[in-house]
Amino acid sequence: MIDGKWTVEPVPKDVVSVVRGEIDVLVAGVIATIARESVVYGDVLTGPEGMAIRIGIEQAIRSFLDAIESGQRPSAETGELWRRLGEAEFQAGRSLDALREAFRTGTRAAWRGAADLAEQSGVPTTTVINLAEAIFVFTDELASDVVEGYLRMQSDEAGELERRRRRLAVLLLDQAGADPEALARAATLARWPVPREVAVLALIAPSPVEITRRLGVNPLVGTDVDGVFLILPDPDGPGQRARIQRATEGEVCALGPTVPAREALRSLRWSRYLLRLITSGAVWSEGMAAVQDHLADLIVLRNPELAAALVAARLSAVEQLRPSERDRLLETLAVWLGLQRHTPSVAQALHVHPQTVRYRLGKLRELLGEALETPDGRFELELALRARRGAASVGGTASVVEGAALAGESEAAAAARSGSAAS
Repeated sequence: MIDGKWTVEPVPKDVVSVVRGEIDVLVAGVIATIARESVVYGDVLTGPEGMAIRIGIEQAIRSFLDAIESGQRPSAETGELWRRLGEAEFQAGRSLDALREAFRTGTRAAWRGAADLAEQSGVPTTTVINLAEAIFVFTDELASDVVEGYLRMQSDEAGELERRRRRLAVLLLDQAGADPEALARAATLARWPVPREVAVLALIAPSPVEITRRLGVNPLVGTDVDGVFLILPDPDGPGQRARIQRATEGEVCALGPTVPAREALRSLRWSRYLLRLITSGAVWSEGMAAVQDHLADLIVLRNPELAAALVAARLSAVEQLRPSERDRLLETLAVWLGLQRHTPSVAQALHVHPQTVRYRLGKLRELLGEALETPDGRFELELALRARRGAASVGGTASVVEGAALAGESEAAAAARSGSAAS
């Protein structure tokens, strides 16, 4: 159609009259064909729901005949009726593929019925061809209308469902505790049965669409002033951890501990805290980090003042050395602790002679006393190294450790970090 007019050849009025006189026969033929060939619509068209479709088909045929008789495009009311039929089909839960297939079947039936009537009336072949072209032009527009209506309702419902799920996320994070009945009602509306346990994934990504697509589970998406998060159901189920790792590959994110669903806020708090440590550089992680894998870091760095005190108490003697010597000794200490005090392995990791390692350890014993000789002492030194690594990022230890050295880690300190992480 161009400028509201049909671009097909006109169909004589006597032909239109022939078809118009048999509208009931045409409608019945279309309905019968769809009911016979469509598994989905066979029962629909013979029940109460089929009445609206039957009315839509009849109005479409009448509108079509009026249009080809006047040379004008069909009324907009017909298109809107079919958009509403598309909406109704989505609400009824029938698939778009089934709707399209039924529509194509109906189009073929309408064409065969009109052609039979024209042939019976002795209409010339050229006129029958023009009629066929007009039918296909018209039904192509109707097909677009019905699909538009279906997708429009689908989009509206998806938006409403997303709003309901965000509301449910808010209720689950309500520290005061949402009313159980209100929570159950919100879960029903959100189509998200509240699981026994959840874990919260804190994200840097502004949009979690790709992550949720790859997850293969049905998370609740939430946002607040601190960013985006996902509430994941049954996080400890078979294969779930590996699935979460794959879905978040390449993303900076942190997974909170598994908690009862009504304690989701606790999981969010810890995942957010770990994420801040990662983004600040205080904790190193490749890919998704899980709170359960970084508990020592979280305990040490949770209180910056205590972390500063630990560094001062255990490492102050080393901190007094020249930066180059200090970094070499701390690097050696971190790798030595991480490799279970096995001197040959430490030498190999540091690319130095074992005697060099022994010399440095002797120097460390002079500075740190008996701390290297006891399990408690080595444990505290490991904690102090972790605290030192993250001190500048979380604040509070500038008076203890030289801020410049912490703000930009030297290669030696980075190696010490790797060795410590290996433990």
